[in-house]
Amino acid sequence: MKLTFGMILFITGSCLFSESLTVINRTGAMIELIQAAPAESDQWGDDLIPDQVMLDGETVSLELIGPSPWAFRFLDSEGVVYIMYDVMPAMTGKLAVRPEHQARLLLFAGAEREITLMNRTGSTISSIRISSITDGDWGSDVLSGRFLRHGESTDISFEAVPGTLSFDIRFTLISGSLEIPYEKSAVILTDGASLVLTAQSRD
Repeated sequence: MKLTFGMILFITGSCLFSESLTVINRTGAMIELIQAAPAESDQWGDDLIPDQVMLDGETVSLELIGPSPWAFRFLDSEGVVYIMYDVMPAMTGKLAVRPEHQARLLLFAGAEREITLMNRTGSTISSIRISSITDGDWGSDVLSGRFLRHGESTDISFEAVPGTLSFDIRFTLISGSLEIPYEKSAVILTDGASLVLTAQSRD
């Protein structure tokens, strides 16, 4: 039996675009949540099938109001997330969600991480150490003896256990003849992330 829901996503603006899209569940699992974000939005919208589910093979009809292209986020009953970008409803009319659309963690939380460090502390940073929140020891200095002056930024690479997202950061500031350590806890660092380092004054 085909399952059809008529849902409307409202986006405020001076000009609204209405597009119809039929979503087909080909994941092999039951979808419990669908979210969408139009081109001008920087966050996911509300669940488009509240209090409903889509069994494998079933469809849902959506009426979307907002500019293309669209991004979609799906969540199945096992907690698996599916992401699709650059969807043009007017061109396709249909959207099939499949296993290959899973948002695989290793794409952004693999063993190798490249991030950008930005110094906004007001002082020079002499060292930065990054450690997983589950690791009892601080890692090596990712600056490798270089200084990072206020206003400067640098790209660094470090290794992590695949799937790890939260890290503790320890950096040292030079203040006159003193070196003052600062720590930040549970910072999320994915591949390609930018980390802005700031420091509050110590009275």
